[in-house]
Amino acid sequence: MVKPLICEMAAVMTTFLFSQILASVSFALDITAFHFHRRAKTLTVLACSTGLLAWHFYLLQQPVAAVLMAIAACRFAIAVVTLRLWVMWGFMVVSMACSAYFWQGTASLLPLMGSLLMTFAAFQGQSSRLRGYTLCGSVCWLLNNIMAGSPVAAVMELAFSGSILLAAWRHYSATRRSGWV
Repeated sequence: MVKPLICEMAAVMTTFLFSQILASVSFALDITAFHFHRRAKTLTVLACSTGLLAWHFYLLQQPVAAVLMAIAACRFAIAVVTLRLWVMWGFMVVSMACSAYFWQGTASLLPLMGSLLMTFAAFQGQSSRLRGYTLCGSVCWLLNNIMAGSPVAAVMELAFSGSILLAAWRHYSATRRSGWV
């Protein structure tokens, strides 16, 4: 009786630990993403990062967040090659449909709002708009991660937001010094 309980607890802890490791790798990718000058590099790094987060949320049994992150990984990868509005709207519709299908009450709103904001961001041609809308979406995901009970993902999202602000400041400062303002 005690041995199966211990084995079950070890399996759950291993799953949780693995989810936190995935979030940690995603964290490292996220904090570097917006420091690239080229939008395509930023989006490629974000595609890898969100793919790992999809697995992270899946392991935490957060299906809406997992599916929305998997869609986000595809969205970032496709946004590297196109800015077409119909593609953006397609990703928004798919995100809303998946959110409705996996609906878990009001807790599903934050991942959906974050996903929609980041979808809009990914299809912006200007890096500054990409950063700004991504920052707004990041705040939604930060609140979701806190509610999901994922300490690594919450810290990661907080650092991601800080990294976006730092990168924006660096790019703005560099532009001002070069006389382009």
